[in-house]
Amino acid sequence: MTAGAELREEVGELYFDYVEAIENGAIDLWPTFFDEQCVYKLISKENHESGLPLALIFCDSQGMLKDRVFASMKLNVYAPRVWRYSLGRVRAEERPDGQIAGSATFAIFETLTGQSTRILCTGRYLDKLIRVGGRLKFRERLCVYDTTLVPGSIVFPV
Repeated sequence: MTAGAELREEVGELYFDYVEAIENGAIDLWPTFFDEQCVYKLISKENHESGLPLALIFCDSQGMLKDRVFASMKLNVYAPRVWRYSLGRVRAEERPDGQIAGSATFAIFETLTGQSTRILCTGRYLDKLIRVGGRLKFRERLCVYDTTLVPGSIVFPV
């Protein structure tokens, strides 16, 4: 396996672990995938491509991610649901500054109790990753969603 393929596999494992935690309802683990100083944005393709900063969700530290988890687990009220992710091919490239650029497309399927499964959201991840203690972590995760209309049922991290 080449160095590029090994890096892509390592980034892919991070992506799959991230998705697995959310799918299994372990959103309390979500902040652990990020560096202390991080950025997480759920932003429309239109705003991202236009350079507009407005995002549906914006967190600029691991502490803000923990606050969002607390709200999702203890404060928000929503119907029981299951999310399943489908990830496209993972891309990874090491930059001269030591950061790693990662990307993949995603589709999230949502099933609410007693209802048919539907596509909740599609888009792509645009990530900046760093190594912390030998482990990859997100320094920046942009979740760029394709549509201009997002259902109000985004209750978990994308």
